[in-house]
Amino acid sequence: MMESQKPSSSFNESGIYFFNDDSNAVFVDPVRVLNRSYNRFNVSPSTYYLRSFESPRSEPLSTTVTASDQQPKRKRKRNKKKEPPPLNAREQIANRRHQEVRPLLLKAHESLLQCTEMLDVLRTLRNDSCGCSKREHESVEHSFIELAQEMPLLEVTLNMPQHEPHQRLIDINDDFPSVQFCEQIVLPAFNNLVANDTEDDAVAEILNSQYIVPRQSCFYMLMLILVSTL
Repeated sequence: MMESQKPSSSFNESGIYFFNDDSNAVFVDPVRVLNRSYNRFNVSPSTYYLRSFESPRSEPLSTTVTASDQQPKRKRKRNKKKEPPPLNAREQIANRRHQEVRPLLLKAHESLLQCTEMLDVLRTLRNDSCGCSKREHESVEHSFIELAQEMPLLEVTLNMPQHEPHQRLIDINDDFPSVQFCEQIVLPAFNNLVANDTEDDAVAEILNSQYIVPRQSCFYMLMLILVSTL
């Protein structure tokens, strides 16, 4: 049994914890990682994680023997299982990749189970530590693959914030329109680099849906044209 490891303070800041063993495994908390990229917005752990990570309590095994357990059980005839169809080339590659990574995943899982302090952190991942309000913000999810075919000239409006950075922390579930913006840039949504070169968060609007663009970040949506060969 390896010695207990106490997560360093750097995990709370970075969201990445390196296990101190030979597994070369790391534990990543996406909420902490995302919040590092935001100045004005904040990701709520209770909203990001749909369920808690509490370990199931081990129930004591019952030693009571019932009358039905003492009766001899009839053997059922088992039908022979049909052999699965042979894997194609793509499935063979995926299966080989799974077999290669499986020992690494098992070793990483063992490292996590032996780190009691990290298990304690895992149980509290859904706790909201920031005192932010939690108004639900509903938006329509779009399929950009379909939009690229239906609306190739779709535009995105990039809203740049007016306030100074770090002036107000907004929960990611807050209504985005409550933030004031001083500049709006309209750009093509496809085959174009949409960049936020400022030191503050921006909000991109596409078909009445809003997306956070962190500081010093960009995204590029390529409109693919499929050519079928005869």
